[in-house]
Amino acid sequence: MKQIFALLILALSLSSCNVTETIVFNEDGSGEFLVSYDMGDVLKQMEAQMGGGVEDDEKKEPGKKMDTLMVFSEIMEMAKDSVEALPEANRLALEAVKDMYMKMHMDEDAGIFDFGVGMKFNSIEDLKGIQEKIKKAQSLNAQSGQVEAMKSGAPFGKFMGENSDGVVYNYTSEGFSRVTPDSELEDVDEDMDALFDPTDPSDQEFMTYFENAFYNVKLVFPKTVKSTNIEGATISKDGKSVTYKVNWLDFIKDPQQLDIDVKFANE
Repeated sequence: MKQIFALLILALSLSSCNVTETIVFNEDGSGEFLVSYDMGDVLKQMEAQMGGGVEDDEKKEPGKKMDTLMVFSEIMEMAKDSVEALPEANRLALEAVKDMYMKMHMDEDAGIFDFGVGMKFNSIEDLKGIQEKIKKAQSLNAQSGQVEAMKSGAPFGKFMGENSDGVVYNYTSEGFSRVTPDSELEDVDEDMDALFDPTDPSDQEFMTYFENAFYNVKLVFPKTVKSTNIEGATISKDGKSVTYKVNWLDFIKDPQQLDIDVKFANE
């Protein structure tokens, strides 16, 4: 029962642990930031735990398909009166993310459920506090205040990566860096031990899921990459993009494993 409940929280809070952070830079320093969540495995596990599926001789109805793009600024413009009538917390959350968008792609039959939160930026300065903005955007889709309350409470919030909001991004003519300040680091080992019983088979299965989940980063530049300080990072054939990933549990224990220093080639 605990596992089903935890999976429900994962799905409702749209915080899957198969996460991809993508930043694309243009020549003038502008670009686009996107954090996408692969919810496919979560939905499959929920269906299995809840007895989903049909027998071979049963007729299966076609699954739902959905492609949605929601631009917050457009919504706020089209529904000014409704926005003003919202509870203050929701209204302030909308104001904070008015320059962002959300998109969703779902195909139940194919087991696909991808959700993304992004923003186009004019300069690297616009990415200050971007993680907090993403959390606010996610909260607008929360099904109830209870989900957010449980997610933000220790130890579950820390297990979901809530201790990495202060990441600093730097971009210059010489390179790029992603830095997690020391002030953001917390020891979560004891919290995780308190939440999950290693002798419980269902908890072991749940932890196995996270052991096979990753936080992925993709960086695309208009310049050629000379080097990075990440062992195992992949530089594309044209030298313009860098990709790397960190196991989700390793990321939770040490968010600085996602930090990177990229050096550009002299051109």
